[in-house]
Amino acid sequence: MSNFLFESDEEFKFFMGDTLSYHNMQNMVSKLVSFVKPEYMLEFGSGSGATSIRLAKENPHTSIVAVDLREKMVGIGADKSSKNRIKNVTFVHGDLTKLDNFNLKNANLILMMYSFRYIQDPVENKLNFLENLYKHMQKGAYLIIGDTFIDNDASKQTIRKQLEDRYYNNSKDIYWANLKGLSKEEVQEALTIQSKHRETTKEQIELGVNRDGIYYVSREWLFDVAPKIGFEIVLGERLNSLSDTIFVLKK
Repeated sequence: MSNFLFESDEEFKFFMGDTLSYHNMQNMVSKLVSFVKPEYMLEFGSGSGATSIRLAKENPHTSIVAVDLREKMVGIGADKSSKNRIKNVTFVHGDLTKLDNFNLKNANLILMMYSFRYIQDPVENKLNFLENLYKHMQKGAYLIIGDTFIDNDASKQTIRKQLEDRYYNNSKDIYWANLKGLSKEEVQEALTIQSKHRETTKEQIELGVNRDGIYYVSREWLFDVAPKIGFEIVLGERLNSLSDTIFVLKK
């Protein structure tokens, strides 16, 4: 699991934070949180804290607990919130699969943005996690899962093609995000960053294909198991052509 997770704020920004797919996902999550208006919410897998801090700024009356397994990233988020004098978000080091450690009964909303994929195989672990989460959640609370989903019963070749398409599009976003101007030097710098992104994400693709640290599931799987657990599926729509999807589940 630790072989893929980001180890610094810069690494997160390089791989995901500058991509259009990430910004679109974060924007949609922002709209959903503003609609729910939770008094207390949790983000599981908060990473560098970019989303939790944004939500805290936009929702000053919401108390947010941001949870991540990596102490280093928890520290980065805490430092960011402190420097920006944001007092309604708390960063906590913890394992999202150990739900007894969190105050779920008081949470109106639980967010998992690009973190559901890290619950390890077998797939039953994801099922057990959702069942346990449902049991601990208060009635009427929402669970938002925003992630990349693979095609149902897809072959390794199909999954590899899907992920290659996704990261190719992300690399274009990385290029434009880092293009400061049109001088030869600035264009070359952006191209160099884009090339580096493509090279380093080849490993990430293989991790997803071989289910080694990244464990994708299909949209059909979640559509099937969520109602059986008891969740109402409020939303389950693709965000883009790259199979990023936002699910909103309600207890």
